[in-house]
This record gives sequence, structure tokens and C-alpha cells, in this order.
Amino acid sequence: MIKKKYWMALLIFATLSLFGAEKPSVLLINVDDWNDWNEVLKGHPQAITPNIKRFAERAVTFSNAICASPSCVPSRPAFFTGIAPWRSGNISNDNGRHPWRFYVGSNAVTIPKLFSQNGWQSIGIAKNFHKGDKPEFDTYIPSSKKAIKVKGVGIKLNSSAIWDVADIPVSEMPDYRAASAGIKEIQSNDAPLFLSVGIYRPHVPWIVPQEYFDKYPLESLQLPEGLSNDLDDLPERFKLLAGLEAKFGKGYHKKLTEKGYDKQFVRAYLASVTFADEQVGRLLDAWYASRHAETGYVVLWSDHGYMLGEKNAWSKIKPWYDSSRSNFMIAGPKVPEGEVINKAVSLLDFYPTLIDLLKLPTPPQKLDGNSLLPLLKNPEEAWDKPVQMTSQMDGVFFESILTNDYRMTRLATGETELYKLSNDPHEFRNLAVNPEYSAIIEKLEKYLSFTYPNIPQDGWIEAEAIPAQTSADYKLRGNCHYSRTDAKASGGKVIYADLYAGKDSYIDFVLDVQKPGTYRLEGTMAASGSFSVQVDGVKNGADQSDRDYPMKIIAQLDASKKLKDLSIGVIRFDEPGLKIIRFVSKVKKQQMKFDRLRLLKDDQAPIGESKPKISKETVLPVPPKTGGISRENTWDSQSQWNKERPGFEWAFPFIDLNRDGKIDLAEYTALQEFKKKHGKKWQTQARKELESIAQ
Repeated sequence: MIKKKYWMALLIFATLSLFGAEKPSVLLINVDDWNDWNEVLKGHPQAITPNIKRFAERAVTFSNAICASPSCVPSRPAFFTGIAPWRSGNISNDNGRHPWRFYVGSNAVTIPKLFSQNGWQSIGIAKNFHKGDKPEFDTYIPSSKKAIKVKGVGIKLNSSAIWDVADIPVSEMPDYRAASAGIKEIQSNDAPLFLSVGIYRPHVPWIVPQEYFDKYPLESLQLPEGLSNDLDDLPERFKLLAGLEAKFGKGYHKKLTEKGYDKQFVRAYLASVTFADEQVGRLLDAWYASRHAETGYVVLWSDHGYMLGEKNAWSKIKPWYDSSRSNFMIAGPKVPEGEVINKAVSLLDFYPTLIDLLKLPTPPQKLDGNSLLPLLKNPEEAWDKPVQMTSQMDGVFFESILTNDYRMTRLATGETELYKLSNDPHEFRNLAVNPEYSAIIEKLEKYLSFTYPNIPQDGWIEAEAIPAQTSADYKLRGNCHYSRTDAKASGGKVIYADLYAGKDSYIDFVLDVQKPGTYRLEGTMAASGSFSVQVDGVKNGADQSDRDYPMKIIAQLDASKKLKDLSIGVIRFDEPGLKIIRFVSKVKKQQMKFDRLRLLKDDQAPIGESKPKISKETVLPVPPKTGGISRENTWDSQSQWNKERPGFEWAFPFIDLNRDGKIDLAEYTALQEFKKKHGKKWQTQARKELESIAQ
């Protein structure tokens, strides 16, 4: 009898050890572009999502959660690294010209890596990061081929407005296969498991089988609630953000609704939501039928929200709640079941929460979120921790602050909106115009990542301390800016502006000039091509964001190869207030660098003075490409490069930063700087970076 008990105890111990009782498994399910249209957050009354509703009965639902940035490229890496976009510099999809690792650094440990380092098997399936998934998991299973569509049925207006009917069985849909792969891993693994599965729908294109469209008859379909004059109480730049003119052009909402496409797109989105919900349900069923469910955790999240006509807006990359609100649910041992917590939280809070929940070691990078463990232990816990969202589009940098009751957005140019969500969930009434709410705004603005620096007596201001934004015009997107550490810089950082979206692309710096008068403008900067410098006071006009908006030109400057102190020009401000200093590229593509700017008050300076002081190392503007043998370090095609640089054919995609199939002077100059930095090992390093980009 004693021997039998001994062997029983030993068997139980061995089983628990094998299964990793001390290391609970974790299932992450992320659903791309899923807003609050479901039966849990109730963003649309007709949404059919029984599976997420069923999951909510087991989980804590954070009903007032927002993303770190309302688009895939910045939001997903922020979630998995815990580093806020405003700090990494990865603030918009236009920053995607560089891989996300470029922004967070090589030392940052992602969530799956942290699990791998501490005894779990990490498996990623389909889309988790925005590219670059494979190196972060022990095992990575990419998404399958795109769905085949029925010909002649759907609509394609642009890359963000596509619906079609799938011409394949449900079981052959890529998301179905991704869920099936996840189910297989759940059922075949007994070791501690970290499994992260990406469901792509309802991301465009909205292609699902006909049976999902049939659930939403057009004749009874409801459009999202809205007001015809909803934008009337907003400053003009907010209206520009609503229109997303850089992608859609002017008057997009009106054109779309006049043709009746709005109802078709709402239907296609809802059909995609229901399809995605089914895949979530399949994963949940497999999980809760497995041994992993005994001690493990399930987390469901979406990378941001989505707008389908609210405020005449479509798609994402918007400041409003419908664009930023995310699904965020956690279930597991000792987590209250069926609780809804309406405190303001961010997806950035997940990483520190996971560390506290599973007692994981802290990664080397600073985490920008708050641990939500106190709320998981006690949903009634007092909680007043405003959270932040950062982005840029249409030449407008914006940042939102969310609290338990309010949401505020501030633009780099100072315009502000404020809503009280508790009694205005659709954000119909902008309270920022009401002086009674100035104290609320004053409180919330303390949580912004940017302020307008005081101009010191000597006039020098670090560039990274000045609010900045880069241009984006219709069909001319792709510009971005970000900071990089530089030991030689006066403040240890340099602002880079990649102006690759054509001639007249720009970067703005916004300064608060409190004293009228005449000022000398100087800077420590570099530019790979020629540029002009323009100045204007901030105006309440969306057209001021256009690349061809007329401003006072105070200088026309040639390229400067290295960071140099430049005397740019003289400008007079007759009124105090926010001023835009705009650096405008006069070539198709270039990179600019800014260490610091100087605005020195000098009422004796002649207004006409604008001659720059540039060293002899000035680089000539980028010459036009004429084909033939390159004598200007530019190449019109890979075949030309291959012919002139035999043995270095592999390097072409590394040098071609903007992927236009050509190498210009700016890109070739960047290569020379890269070679100087890495010396004899530059080829090895370049090949490594190429591999990371390819992944």
C-alpha cells in the first residue's frame, strides 16, 4: 500500500513537472483592425460575435482600452516590446520604411523572446508583429496564401476599400488555417507554451465566403450613428485627419456615400468580424479542452480600432475613440470572471502586467506601461492613470490622452479637442471650445510627450525637444521623422527626417515665440540635398499642411554633408504665438538631420539677411538620373548596378532604402556612412540587416 502511494505521488509529480505546473501556458489571440463592433463592447448593435461574448464570461474585459498608435506598423511592436511610439520614434505606417527593430534597438527583448529565455516554447502563427516575426519565436508559422475571390462581384476603390466574396471553402481561408495551426499546437504540446496567433480579418480586403455576408442583409443594415454637422466644432486640421486626404484625396466620404458604398463596406466589415469571431471560438474551444487551460492564461487583443463613416472618416490613423479603442481581455487562474473594467488602460500595459502575473524577469528595456495586476486582483481598485496614443498623418502630428472620463487630443500645432466619454461616447461635442473645461485640459496636457520649449537667452534649443511633423500629401506619402542617439550631438540625440515622397516634402518644427521682434534663425544640421527654409505663424487652416502652401522663404540652401552650424536667415514676428519653421526638400529624395536650432532675438538684424554659412564640404544637389554609366553615384536600375558593381549585386536592395528600384545620391551617401561606421565588417552587418528586413 505504501509502495502504491509512493508510485502514485511520483507519477503525479512527474506529470506536473512534464506539463510545467510552475510555468502556466499563455495563448495570445490578436485580431487585426477589430474595433468595438462586437457583442462585448457593443459598438454596433447588429454585430454577431457569440464567441467573444462567450469568452467575456470567463475573462476580465478592459472596456476603456486604447492602442499606443492607431495603425499596425507602430502599434504591434509597441505591444510586444513595451516601448511607446513617441519614445521609439515609430509613430506611423510611414515609419515602416525601416524595420521595427531599427526603432526599439537590438537589446530590446520582446514578449515571446522573454518567454523563450525563461523555459517556455514560443510559437507565433500568422501576423503578430508587423513583419519581422520569425526571429522572435522559437517556431514561426507564416500565414497561408490569400483567398481567391469570385470575379465581378465586389468593389475596389483603393487599398483600404475592398470587399469581395471568397471563392473557396471556409476551411481554406487563411485565417481558418491559422486557427487550425494554433489548434494543432495546443493539442500536440504538453510543455509550457507561449502561443501567439494572428487573425487577419477584419483587416482589408474584406473577403469572406458568402454565408457571412448573408448574415447582414443590406435592406436592414444599420450605419454607425453620426451627425451631419459633427465636424463643425473642430479646428480645420482635425477635419483634414478625418478625410485622410493623403490617401483618399479630397471629398472621399461624400463620393463614397453618394454611390452607396458606405453600406456595402459596413456590411463587408461586419461579415469579416463574424468570420474572425468564429476563428477565435475555434481556438478557445481547443484551449479549454486542453491541459493548458488548467493553469494557463488567454489574452485577446486588437491592434487598434477602425472607422466606417463616423465623423465622415474611414479607415484608421485617426485621433478619435473609434480609431483608437482596442479589444483587450484577459482570462486565467485567479482572474475574476465576467468582470468589465472601464478604467483607462493602454495596450502598453500588457507587458508589465504579464511580468507581474507570471513573475517573469524584467527585460533590459524600460517599459512604458502600467501593470494592471492590481485591477485583475480587485476590479474596484482606485485607478487614475491617464494613457497616451501617438501618431501622424496628413502632415499632422497628434497625441491623445485618455482618462477614466475624458479623451483629449493635441496637435503639434496646438489645436485641441476634448470629449467626456461617460456622457458622449460618440464624441459629438468638442468641449475644448468651452472655457469651463480649461482646468481639465491643463491637467491632461501634462501627460503629453511634447511641450513647446522655452527659448533661452542664447536661443539654442535641442531639436528633439521641439514638436515636429513631416508632410503627407495625396499619393505622396512616405515621409517620416524620428530621433537617434548620437554621442556627438549637443543633447545626445539627432532628429532624422526621411523626405522620400517627392520634391517639396518637408519637416516642420513648431516653436512658441512669446516675444514679438526680429530673430536670427540658425541650426546645427545636415542635408543630403538642397532645401529651402520657410516660416509662418500657425493658422487654423488645413491647407497650411499642404506642401505647396505659401510661406515666407528666408533661405535657399545647398546640401551639407556633415552636421554643421548654419546661419539660416532672419525673420520678424509681429505677434507672439506658435510659429512653424519648415524645411522643404528641393530634390525628390533626401535625408535631413537636426542636432539643434537657434532662434536668437536680435532687433538690429537686417531682415534681408539669409546667406548661409556652409563649409567647403557642401554636397551638390542630387543630379537628375540620365541612364547609362553612372558617374554621379546614382543608378537607374538593379541591372545597371549589377553591371557596374559585379560581386555586389546582393547589396542593391540594402542601399535602395525607399524601394523604388533605383539608387540616388542620398542613398549612396548613406551607404558610405554605413561603411565608415562598421569598417571591414560592413558587408556582414548589411547582410544581417537585409535578412531582418526580409523576415
